[in-house]
Amino acid sequence: MIAKKTAALCAALALTAVLGIFSSPAVVLAASEKDDFYQAVNEKTLREKQIKPTEASWSWFHERDLENKEFLTKEIEDIASHQGTYAKGTPEQKIADLYQCITDQETRNATARQHIRDILAPVKAAKTPQELTEAVGELHQKYGINVLMSMDEQRLPDSRRYVARFEPNNPFLSRYDLEKEPQPGAWKRHTEYISRLLQEDGSAKDKADTMAEAILAYEKSLAPHMLTSEEKNDIMVMNQMVTRKEFLEMTPHLDGKRLLKDWGLSREKVFFLSNPDYLCQIDAAYTEENLELMRNYFIARTYDMLAPFADIPLRDITKAYYNQRYGIKQNRTERERASYLLQDMLPYELGQIYLKKRCTPHMVQDVRAMIDEVRKVYRSRLAANTWMSPRTRAQAIEKLDALRVFVGGPAADDKPTIEDMHVVIPESEGGDLLSNILASNAWAAREEEKLIGTDFNPDKWYAFDPQDVNAAYISDNNSITIPAGILQPPFYDDRASRGANLGGIGVVIGHEISHAFDPNGSHTDKDGNVRDWWTKADYDAFQKRAAAFAPYYSRYELAPGQYENGKLVMNEAIADCGGLSAATEIAAGDKTVLQDLYRNFASIFASKYTDQLLHQLLMLDPHPEGRARVNGALSSTDGFYGAYGITDGDGMYIAEKDRVKLW
Repeated sequence: MIAKKTAALCAALALTAVLGIFSSPAVVLAASEKDDFYQAVNEKTLREKQIKPTEASWSWFHERDLENKEFLTKEIEDIASHQGTYAKGTPEQKIADLYQCITDQETRNATARQHIRDILAPVKAAKTPQELTEAVGELHQKYGINVLMSMDEQRLPDSRRYVARFEPNNPFLSRYDLEKEPQPGAWKRHTEYISRLLQEDGSAKDKADTMAEAILAYEKSLAPHMLTSEEKNDIMVMNQMVTRKEFLEMTPHLDGKRLLKDWGLSREKVFFLSNPDYLCQIDAAYTEENLELMRNYFIARTYDMLAPFADIPLRDITKAYYNQRYGIKQNRTERERASYLLQDMLPYELGQIYLKKRCTPHMVQDVRAMIDEVRKVYRSRLAANTWMSPRTRAQAIEKLDALRVFVGGPAADDKPTIEDMHVVIPESEGGDLLSNILASNAWAAREEEKLIGTDFNPDKWYAFDPQDVNAAYISDNNSITIPAGILQPPFYDDRASRGANLGGIGVVIGHEISHAFDPNGSHTDKDGNVRDWWTKADYDAFQKRAAAFAPYYSRYELAPGQYENGKLVMNEAIADCGGLSAATEIAAGDKTVLQDLYRNFASIFASKYTDQLLHQLLMLDPHPEGRARVNGALSSTDGFYGAYGITDGDGMYIAEKDRVKLW
């Protein structure tokens, strides 16, 4: 959809696009397990696996994700072959009719541009900033399009009540790409893209070129006021709140009162707003003098958002730009593009199909048993902890015992709080792809508003779809989620050795549990409330131990002159080390089990990226890259030294006093 809803703050293990290793000729040279364990284990894999021309990366996460997508593609095609035979409102009807809307390129080409012209008419007609704010509100109310502000619901830090998270949209480019050109010519290619969108709307080329340069200049002016990647990864920064009075004081030009009314928030007294300074900067620029700039900015953003669902020429213009931006050499086939789009739009319905055909009760039971094992180890470690006081220790154990566990996927009656596509209007009833998208987004916006003031349900399945190759800890309900999609080799295999599964899904489980006690998790209690449950002395000790991870990981050079951002990846590094340490303890000193454990841990993080994507990850990704991730965690794990005979002088050796440990 245009903007997929985020139901809760997730500390994810690793998205398929955010894992990896910088791939260069130097990286693939033979290596010793004692000097570079990551490279030694993955040498053959990294040599043989190539990034597909249609992709920006390769990893086991991404490969398995594409395999899951292909499985679902065949299911979609089978269902679509019987279109017209399904009862209205059934998953099969939604899948079949939406697939027809996506694949009917003739209808898309004939209808999409008129939809966009109708949508943008109020924006183009606006003669004052106030009228433009009204037009922006109409985009949200009628079509669920958010070109200025976005809103979703989030529970209060100290209760389950939902309040609104009301945030101004980020620019096209990241803060870092606006402050420094990412590659030679990148800014020029970006302004050419914006100009092309404005030309598609009817602007003359010279006027569009001038306006595109003005839009880039405007976004550059915002960059210093945007949150850093480290700030975005800080739960306390993201949980800032403002009162209604404060919000209105920040938005004299934007007409904050009108904005709140259009988003259904007229009665709300407090809101989440993670970056008030950024909103103030947008408001300051929202003046009569900049009216044309803002109008064209919103037009360009609308075209950019709607392009994947519009006519094929517009879709391909946008795709060509993003392909270049991320180093993708070739478009996917029309079959893949249609199926993947539908999978994004109907994840719940297809997730239920995936669960029925690819996830067995045995797999769920087996993983739950391993979760119990890991939790037992964590409990014993917390109980034996020597640097926490009895009071803090007791609260940590209470949080661990209260941890909710979700494995596989939601039950058939556990639908999302807000569905991605609640209904699909078939072509036989006048529907097409873009009209379905717009209707569904408008419905979702109304449903978001209805949730404000209600209570968060901690027992719902929130994180990921069953087919996702991922895992997560969610602080809001103190839970870990292990979707069915990750329950396949090399992460999990009921035919694999005990050690291999410990190094795969076992470490993943430990990683997610560790997030409950990382610098973000430390701020929330057993019920997901933001609460200080530490004594001052204990928290000072915790912070000192956690802070050691930043310089420890910052020493890894990822590419010539480019080092890991230890401060950014600290939380994920803590989780990696915690998960690996717990799995090591379960192995109980068995050298064969330990060796299998460490080898599979190294293998699951084998990855390659295009140079363009790597650049983005180094600035934005809170996860360490592959080599730093594997070698960093192993070098801080005492059991690794005995399992592989690591001694002083080996590349993997870190003096015991310098190894980072938290749990």
